[in-house]
Amino acid sequence: MKRSLAVTLVVMGTAAGVAGCQDQVIDTAVYQSVDECIDARMFAPEKCEADFKQAAASHEKTAPAFASKEDCEADFGAGQCAQPTQQHAAGSGIFMPLMMGYMLGSVMNNNAANVGPQALYRQNGRADFVNGNGARVAGATGPVKFSSNSPAARPPAVQTQTMARGGFGSRAVAVSS
Repeated sequence: MKRSLAVTLVVMGTAAGVAGCQDQVIDTAVYQSVDECIDARMFAPEKCEADFKQAAASHEKTAPAFASKEDCEADFGAGQCAQPTQQHAAGSGIFMPLMMGYMLGSVMNNNAANVGPQALYRQNGRADFVNGNGARVAGATGPVKFSSNSPAARPPAVQTQTMARGGFGSRAVAVSS
């Protein structure tokens, strides 16, 4: 009797796990500034401000970290990189791209597939917004829908290593600081 109960529980647990992995649509939005978010009138001004503050705070911790300003600018463009104003997880003496926009948290708070506010960046010569992981989030500002399985749905990882470039034709490598 105990054996059949254990098998039943395993099967039920597996079914619940598979149901939790189902692909869902995430409704959110991308803006370059709090004012742009407020002017769009899709969200309460308080949400625009709160999500911007959350994204800006995570920017200081999760932005891509580079060993030099030149390395950062090679990926994000001239004048688009600076040293963090607060301690970055990768340590001191690093450079990171400027925050070029932010993604609001999920529009539907009751949705099982939620995504938190994220700082967004634009890579050198590209119009797309990417998150701290380098995942494409949107091509323009405004409402955005993407799959809960999309890399854009994953929160940016805390960068504890800096990136260094080896010159023309070389790959970027992580360097412990």
